[in-house]
Amino acid sequence: MYVGATQTAAQWGDRVRAARPGYAGPWPRLTVFQGSADHTVKPGNMTGLMKRWTDVQGADQVADVSDSVAGYPHQVFRRADGSAAVETYSITGMGQGQPVDPGSGAAQCGTAGACVLDVNLCAAYAMGRSWGLG
Repeated sequence: MYVGATQTAAQWGDRVRAARPGYAGPWPRLTVFQGSADHTVKPGNMTGLMKRWTDVQGADQVADVSDSVAGYPHQVFRRADGSAAVETYSITGMGQGQPVDPGSGAAQCGTAGACVLDVNLCAAYAMGRSWGLG
């Protein structure tokens, strides 16, 4: 979390496969929200997670979608069948915490507090939508 390990995508993927020998999937879709100013979980860990799970799911490490959500860099990495394998949100300037957007709007959630940070993006809502839950 603090230093960040440097491994290839295949090395990261091998660690997952070694944890469950013989398992061929399905593997879960991964959504990561990472603060660019997080000093607890270094931002490079998001890249390691992306590499690990794209490799396990047979996707490459080139984003199929690169846009912004609520003004923050957002990427989607797709499997060969077009379904999303990994989705990342880099929350510019955010430290360690859960992203929320307090309010009563449909896309808003949460109350700011210790490690619950008002960054005008409700992580729970964004993740739920990308997973097809709402």
